[in-house]
Amino acid sequence: MKSNYSKLGKFIRQVDVRNVGGKEENLLGVSVQKVFIPSIANTVGTDFTKYKVVKKGQFTYIPDTSRRGEKIGIALLEEYEEGLVSNIYTVFEIIDENELCPEYLMLWFSRPEFDRYARFKSHGSVREIFDWNELCDIDLPVPDISEQRKIVETYKIVEDRIELKQKVNDNLAEYLNCIYVELAQSVQGTTSLSKVCEYVTEKATFSDIETPVYIATENILPDKKGVASFGSTSASERVIHFCKGDVLVSNIRPYFKKMWFATTEGGCNADVLCFRASDKKYSYFLKSIIFQDGFFEYVMSGAKGTKMPRGDKKHIIQYQIPCFSDEQLQKFNALASAVERNQALNCQEMSSLKTAKSMLLATLSR
Repeated sequence: MKSNYSKLGKFIRQVDVRNVGGKEENLLGVSVQKVFIPSIANTVGTDFTKYKVVKKGQFTYIPDTSRRGEKIGIALLEEYEEGLVSNIYTVFEIIDENELCPEYLMLWFSRPEFDRYARFKSHGSVREIFDWNELCDIDLPVPDISEQRKIVETYKIVEDRIELKQKVNDNLAEYLNCIYVELAQSVQGTTSLSKVCEYVTEKATFSDIETPVYIATENILPDKKGVASFGSTSASERVIHFCKGDVLVSNIRPYFKKMWFATTEGGCNADVLCFRASDKKYSYFLKSIIFQDGFFEYVMSGAKGTKMPRGDKKHIIQYQIPCFSDEQLQKFNALASAVERNQALNCQEMSSLKTAKSMLLATLSR
C-alpha cells in the first residue's frame, strides 16, 4: 500500500437519526449517477417516523448493488439542509473534516474504479450487498487537507464551466424555438408535414453499419436535451439506415417525447420514426416543428394501443404545419445555422472538459 493511503473506516462513522417528528418534506432517493433525487416511492400509508434523517455534508449509500448494473448508489447531500431517506439506506459522515474533505471523498466515490471494487466486494445469494465493513476497509489516498481542497476546487471549476456551456446551449435552443413560434403565429396558411419531409424507409444490414443502432424505448432515445444511448441487435438484422441531419422520434409511448437530431450516420429499428427533409431548405424548419410539444400531442391523439401506445404513421405525416414563405425560411435558416454553429463549438468544449474531469478523477489513485 502506498504511504499516503489509509483505511476509510478511520475517517467515517454511521449516523442513524430517525424522523421521530414524522416530517414528510424532502423525501429523497439515491441514483447511480451518485446524486440525491426526489423519491418516487408510493408513500400511501407510510410511517415516516421510520425514515432516516440525512443532513447537509453527510453521505447516504445503498448497500444493495445487485440491481444497479455495475454502479453503486452513493451521494453527498449538498443541496438541502436535511432530507429523509429509506431506513434500508446507510447514512454516514466524516468524523473530522480537517482530515478528510467530504467533497474530496465524493470525488473518490465517483471514480469508475470504485464502482468496480464495490461490485467485486459485494456478496450474497438473492441480493448482493456491499456492506459497511467492506466500505470501511477501502484503502484510499489521503493527502494534506489543503491539497484535497485544491483538487475539489479545480474539479468544481471544470464542472461549473460545463454547466455554463450547457445552459448557453439550452438558451440558444429556446431562443430559436421562440423565433419559430413567433414566425408560425404570423403565418395564416398551413400544410401537411408530408410537404416538407418523408419517412426514411431504406434499410441496411446492421453489420454493414459501423455506428450503433438506436432502439425505441422510453429509456433509450434521448429527450430534447439528452445524448443518445445505444442499443444492440443481431448482426444480420436489417435496420432503417438514417443519415446525419435526419430527425429520429421514438414511436413507442409518444408522451415521453423522445427525439434526437442525428449527428452521425447509423441505424434504427422500425419503432423509431425517421424523418428526412425533402429539401435542405426545410432541415432546420423540420427540427423546429418536431421540437414542439404540440407535435407530440398530435401523435398521441392518433396513437393505437393502451399499455404501450404507438403513433400511427399515416396520421402523423398529415400533421398541419405553418406555410413559411421562401423569404421567411431563408431568414430562419440563417439564424438556425448560426445557433447550431455556436452550439457545436460549446459541445466541443464540453467534451474536452468532460475528458479533463475524467483525467482529474484518475489522478486521485496516484
